Amino acid sequence: MLVDLLDNLEWYRTLHPAMQGIITIMDRSIPYNDEPGTYTVDGISYQVMEYESVPSGVLDQAEGNQIHILLEGEELLSLQRGASVEVVTQCTTGLFVMLRNGESFRHKQHRITQTKVKKVVFTLPDPVS
Repeated sequence: MLVDLLDNLEWYRTLHPAMQGIITIMDRSIPYNDEPGTYTVDGISYQVMEYESVPSGVLDQAEGNQIHILLEGEELLSLQRGASVEVVTQCTTGLFVMLRNGESFRHKQHRITQTKVKKVVFTLPDPVS
């Protein structure tokens, strides 16, 4: 799991060939105007979600390498190893989280007060070799 400021996403361009496409999509603010659903822009797939955070959150597993970006609201996101929590981060607008394929994580969780969240999740395609 990697957590950093959205302004620093360009520093990670070399991690994946699709990273520049994600940066371009975010620079154009496309997901901010999208309704919840799945989209493909310039060959890059992403899902826009809207939900209310809950105290227990939702346990999930990354299907492919993913980048989570909060567009509105805030939530707790934690990396899980079985029943134990490895890392917890308070996600707010202006941050991104990168998860590797198969990592277990808990998201959609709040610490104190229920929050309405709008989030985009980019799934990085397998690089062409």
